[in-house]
Amino acid sequence: MAEVVQSHVEDMLPEEYELQQLGVLSPAEAKLVIKTRMDFEYKMRRRISKKLDFVKFIEYELKLNSLKQTRIKNMGVSDVSEHTKYRSLQRIHFIFQKCLKKYKTDVPLWLKYIKYCQTVKSSRSLGFAFVEALKHNPNAVELWILSAKNEMETNKNISSARLIFLRSLKFNQSSPDLWVEYFRLEVLHVEKILKRQAVMAACDKNPESELKAEFLDYKTAKIVFTNSLKSIGVSGATLQRFIDVSRVADQASGLTQFLFDKSLSHSPRDAGVWCCLAEYVSEKDMEKAISVLRRALALIPTYETLLSILQLLHSLQPRLSNGSKLALSFVPQRTLSVESDGTIVSLGSALEALELQESFTPILDHGLTQFPLSKELHLLKLSGSPSLADYEAACTALPQDCDIWREFLAFLSRSDPDQCRDKWRQVMREMFSAPLSALYLQFTLEREGIEGVRAAFTELKGWNTVPESGYRAMLTMETEHSPPAKVLQMYSELVERYGTKENWRAYLVYTRDVCPEQLDNVMWRCKKVYSDSEIAAFML
Repeated sequence: MAEVVQSHVEDMLPEEYELQQLGVLSPAEAKLVIKTRMDFEYKMRRRISKKLDFVKFIEYELKLNSLKQTRIKNMGVSDVSEHTKYRSLQRIHFIFQKCLKKYKTDVPLWLKYIKYCQTVKSSRSLGFAFVEALKHNPNAVELWILSAKNEMETNKNISSARLIFLRSLKFNQSSPDLWVEYFRLEVLHVEKILKRQAVMAACDKNPESELKAEFLDYKTAKIVFTNSLKSIGVSGATLQRFIDVSRVADQASGLTQFLFDKSLSHSPRDAGVWCCLAEYVSEKDMEKAISVLRRALALIPTYETLLSILQLLHSLQPRLSNGSKLALSFVPQRTLSVESDGTIVSLGSALEALELQESFTPILDHGLTQFPLSKELHLLKLSGSPSLADYEAACTALPQDCDIWREFLAFLSRSDPDQCRDKWRQVMREMFSAPLSALYLQFTLEREGIEGVRAAFTELKGWNTVPESGYRAMLTMETEHSPPAKVLQMYSELVERYGTKENWRAYLVYTRDVCPEQLDNVMWRCKKVYSDSEIAAFML
């Protein structure tokens, strides 16, 4: 290994010597560069090399090359030899390739190398990079898209770009990104031909006659979209991506209308497709767009459809004179079907954004009948103006949920403190939980003071095993409201039950600072558990 490293270092010497002679690098800088590269070379060639070493070496060379180019430009040096000019670039290529030979499936690293090749306009290495990257990562969609774009935009080879997309779809047939980009390729290709023909016609030249009219009517793009429906189906979000691409060609053909017709025939009960159509139509005719939305809700009477419509109306609100009133007309008096409780929660947010909160109550009630065990729906109900029956219904449906009980007990503490005390004791006795124990002690402190808290804590210990958080809550209250003797007693109970290092440390520090006369007794107890060195560490 040493011989190989030495050989590489010797190859660097002419380059650094020339830069030193031209004044680009000082002797000390040139020496430092050689030493740094030698260190990286050894790290690269050790038996268990790390990817981080390669990455750092690449970053170092990139920064060094940038520094050299900046100095050469600022100093006005023009007589740099071709060998020196391109040697740094070759070295970076070499490091990248050596690293990627070991980490063939590292897609981010391949992308970084591809970007570098494009930056330095190294077409030969770029071709190698795409071939090797796709060979080892056939499911990396971004690599296929970059390769096709390179063929189309840089090499101006539409046939190769189309072939790359066809090959990529053999491995990633369910990728929406690939279908959209393939569709974009075909649309832009026809668009360029149409623009070229327009320019030729303006120059009194005959455009190419061998191109058929159906091709110029985006037939290939239409075929791509039709095949995509078979592979990935259609949704509002995906359809919108296709429409955004087709807008560049909408002046010349009915491509966008074709997309809508095909999508609705393929998925007539997809609310996203209908909303996408309504949004497109709204740019020219708002009344027709509203009609499309009403037809969608009539055809697909679900709360999911209503949610999509309300979200669209909210986005169109700046263009609507009576947006809230119009949205209210879509909220049906009868209940609709619903697939998940998340839809009901999202409907609440959508109606709130449109300032129609009062319309949400019947929808929420219907959601609770469909999903009686939904914590989100119960908490949403309790966040409004709930009654005692609403709290009791939530606690009955979710008897072990601490958040529900916390809301109920907080409500009782405001409305009926006496009943709240009894209910707290019932919950602590029957459904004890760590999060509620500290809340219970805080409630008791506010109602009955520190003496009441002590009695409640003693009662808790008789019912269940009090968690460490309960002891800590009690300790905090004793520290704030009791003399040191009571605090020491609480610390003693804490370490007896939960003798962690943190608890012993807090116990020792408090005793040292507040009751130093008791420190020997506490340290004697601590020595039964920990060594003298550990105790000394506690006291630091």
